[in-house]
Amino acid sequence: PSAMVFLKHCMVAVLLTVELVQSAGAFHPSSLFVSSPLRSATGASAGYCRRKASAVAVSMQEQDQAGRREALGLASAALSSTLFSSAAGADSCTRADCQPAKMYVDAEEMERKKDTVSMPGLNPKLQGKTVARYPDFTSTPSGLQFKDAKQGTGSSPSDGDRVVIDWEGYTIGYYGRIFQKKNSVVGGAFADDPGYYRFVLGSGSLLPGLDEGIRGMKPGGVRQIVVPPGELNYPADDSGHKRVGPRPSTFDGMRALNFVLENKGLIDKTLLFNVKLIRVDKKNEQGEYTRSDT
Repeated sequence: PSAMVFLKHCMVAVLLTVELVQSAGAFHPSSLFVSSPLRSATGASAGYCRRKASAVAVSMQEQDQAGRREALGLASAALSSTLFSSAAGADSCTRADCQPAKMYVDAEEMERKKDTVSMPGLNPKLQGKTVARYPDFTSTPSGLQFKDAKQGTGSSPSDGDRVVIDWEGYTIGYYGRIFQKKNSVVGGAFADDPGYYRFVLGSGSLLPGLDEGIRGMKPGGVRQIVVPPGELNYPADDSGHKRVGPRPSTFDGMRALNFVLENKGLIDKTLLFNVKLIRVDKKNEQGEYTRSDT
């Protein structure tokens, strides 16, 4: 319907232009030179009359040309107003059949935009690369993906439990570089002792993606967790990873991780974690944590 209205407005504007042009040219003063009876007159009076008539004709001809220009200007303004008002009406339409192609985005395109990795280095009008979907992984509504490599036994952790894990980390979106080796050493005076990561589930001290991905695991289980960029990943205002962990235990690991997280170019910040749940410590009646393996 809006397309028919647009065509109707165009036809009205064109007809208006033709009518104005024809009306402006209907009376042409040059006809005075053809039909004037002064051509048959003789004598000085006749010559004087012809000169006066010629001057009047020239003046009327100039006025006629100015009138034509004014008429064409009015017609052009009317046509432009019609076209732009019709286009504005089309832009305001929310239906797919009357929305301009360059402005309309269908449902499939919107869904594809949700399935892309954000890259700050790209123009805001452009999109990042498509999110890698692994067919053997389970996807959650938040965008997290996980796969159980080994099932554990016992009770799964819940909010308030102290959880102990061993973990590996990879920048899977950028050359798959490792930033934390599983069962790595702490360093310093305890260089020969393996270091596990301990945290309280639901306290906000753990990467949101891992906090979600570890739920449902059982002690002894091993799970691969793919964390996409964004809210599930490391926060941008904690480059030292002291507030939200896990924190790489080596300088090289920190450098490899932060190179990806802090890069403003075309780098996919998707991370892969291999997590083994060592144990889940519950609180006793006194509110103290007790080791579940003792």
